[in-house]
Amino acid sequence: MTRFEIKTRTVLMALAAVVLSGCQAMKLTPPASDFVGNLPDEYKEELVALNDVPSQPFRGGVQTFQFDPQTSLLTVIYRLPNPRWYWNTHKADAELDVFPYICEQFGRSISAGLGVRFWYSGNGGFATDVVTGETCRQLNAVEAG
Repeated sequence: MTRFEIKTRTVLMALAAVVLSGCQAMKLTPPASDFVGNLPDEYKEELVALNDVPSQPFRGGVQTFQFDPQTSLLTVIYRLPNPRWYWNTHKADAELDVFPYICEQFGRSISAGLGVRFWYSGNGGFATDVVTGETCRQLNAVEAG
């Protein structure tokens, strides 16, 4: 190898390290939760794959998933693309809208011990309460009654 090739290779490796560390820093850490579920391993194997799903665009922002197999908690993250933007909704209003959807989409897994919450990350953001089997039973009782 020539001296130029060695220097070029060194610069490229250093650049790759910087880029990769920047990507790692982009991963958001959800707010703490005391929820601890007891989801069977076969469900955990399916849900852990959501951690590798690339961010998906939604209404000007991005959506990602973070599943913690130790606590059986799935956090659906909605992130605004611009730090100057802010969420123009309140936690109670969002929960009224998303809890029935969460129960419908994840009902089988929730019944098995999964907890699901939405985290609206950014200015004015918040995390919803964790939807559990009890939450879905209460919603079904209200709809039926």
